[in-house]
Amino acid sequence: MAKRFAGRSFLGTLALVFLAILVIFSADMFLAGMERKETRIEAAHLFAQGRDLMQRGKKAEAMERLQDALAIDRGNHDYLRALAQAQFEAGKTADAESTVTELLQRDSTDGLAALIMGRILVKEGQFPEAISYFRRAIYGHWNQDAAANRLGVRFELIDLLAQRNSKEELLAELLPVQDQAPRDLPTRIRLGRLFLLAGSPARAADVFRGILHDVPANADAYAGLGEAEFARGNYRAAQRDFQTALQSAPENQAARQRLDVCNQLLILDPTMRGLSPLERFQRSLKLLDLTLDQARPCIGQNPPQLQELLDQAGETLAARVSAAHQSEAFESNLDLAERLWQVRRQECTPPPATDSPLALVMARLAQ
Repeated sequence: MAKRFAGRSFLGTLALVFLAILVIFSADMFLAGMERKETRIEAAHLFAQGRDLMQRGKKAEAMERLQDALAIDRGNHDYLRALAQAQFEAGKTADAESTVTELLQRDSTDGLAALIMGRILVKEGQFPEAISYFRRAIYGHWNQDAAANRLGVRFELIDLLAQRNSKEELLAELLPVQDQAPRDLPTRIRLGRLFLLAGSPARAADVFRGILHDVPANADAYAGLGEAEFARGNYRAAQRDFQTALQSAPENQAARQRLDVCNQLLILDPTMRGLSPLERFQRSLKLLDLTLDQARPCIGQNPPQLQELLDQAGETLAARVSAAHQSEAFESNLDLAERLWQVRRQECTPPPATDSPLALVMARLAQ
């Protein structure tokens, strides 16, 4: 009986011990959870302070708050991204690069991290690598507003390619953007101009015509359409577009200068339709005379055959040609002008301007 009682007492004591241990363990877990919750709240508070300081332009203080938040919650990707942005904007590119590298090691598809790395590489002048990271950002994942963020990155990449005059790459990025971009007027005007920079005047013309369909008489769209027609060699159409643009925006100096070039070019071009034989002949003489003026400064550089061509041009301009021989002389004049121009363009320095009326007419004749 006594043994039975002693056994029950032992079991009861053991149960109480286990119960006490369970209570203590639960209390420790509860307190640990409360502590973790409090530290997370503290980290989030520091993070919010850092973001606020960034918006107020206090970058050094912002970095301190963000680093304090990370000291508490090192695994938080949002804190790391914010710190990388703050470091980059503060000019701490080496620190920003280190932070972003850590982010990308954790997640190679992080869109914002790839974007920050691209910006760092642009600042360092490593453009091919930067372009690669911008593309990673476009196809990476974003926690929110993924479509808007990807479009924003693509436009940032487009601007970089436009600055570097990378026409083929620029066009490749513009094509998918055309259907995704907002339909507001400034964005459409911007797209049209970017297509011009990308060497695609036909697509630019389509964009500007679409704008004019929706917003008739828009001066910027007419000026853009004029540039597109000019780039395609449709100088008569370009002339009309620039004239229309200037009716609404007479202060547009770029359009006015282009219009002046169109006017001079259309007066000079001997291949324009509707010219009489006499007008064509007279224009060929004018063209030869202008080319001769361009070639004379090359004498001191002694390019091959220059003096012979100069003498021949001088004799041609001084000669009298009967009406019966003007058609034949027209072809001869153009041929001589082209040969003089080739010497001037290829053998003499500095090279001639490529956008002058004479250069444009000569390029047209060479086609």
